[in-house]
Amino acid sequence: MAKVIVFHFTEKGRVPKLSEEELKDLRKKFDEVLKNYPGVDFKTYVDENGMGICDWEAPNVEVVKEIEEKVIGSPPADPVIVVKRIL
Repeated sequence: MAKVIVFHFTEKGRVPKLSEEELKDLRKKFDEVLKNYPGVDFKTYVDENGMGICDWEAPNVEVVKEIEEKVIGSPPADPVIVVKRIL
């Protein structure tokens, strides 16, 4: 698995403010899609303005984009990159 980072920093790419119920529903949607991608998982971190990152463990960038498109309806608006730990 690769470490894939999805950035959310432009207006179009930012994560909207969601209620607790909306967040639960979104996670359920991701969990349902992720059943078809064994070993793939992610964590999302955002600030109060919706800027942040999604930290994925996935085979590659294309899989992350595919999953996000299935759940959200479009691929990520901001860069999606594979990173390697150096420190």
